[in-house]
Amino acid sequence: MLDAGGGGGVKQIGFVADTVAAGPAGAGLVAGQTRFSVDPAQAQKLIDGLIEARDKLQGLVTQAERLVGVQSPGKDPYSGFATLAIRKSAGGDPGGYVWANKEAYKALTNTILNIQAALATYKGQDEATADAFKGEGK
Repeated sequence: MLDAGGGGGVKQIGFVADTVAAGPAGAGLVAGQTRFSVDPAQAQKLIDGLIEARDKLQGLVTQAERLVGVQSPGKDPYSGFATLAIRKSAGGDPGGYVWANKEAYKALTNTILNIQAALATYKGQDEATADAFKGEGK
């Protein structure tokens, strides 16, 4: 997980993030993973930003869940069908807004955990190297 940038270069920690991309034509969205790297000194800022984004997603889920319970504004069939469409697009079934936000929340959580693990590994390697130079690693 550590990339020393060819020896004396800038130190980076690598991590894997859960991602979603457009699949082949007509296949919809495809989940995957992408490798990223970050300067260890900036890793905590990245983690904090991802936590903030995750918290905002949670707030949006709460708001969207209210749409699932919306009542039809009229008794005509068009209002009824529009209400059903709103409920479905906002709901927790695959493809709905609540579902998508919950999936994004999980992906952000996994990415945060991956960055934290990479940072812990980096710090452990850094400490081991420092101890070796001090003669304590024996």
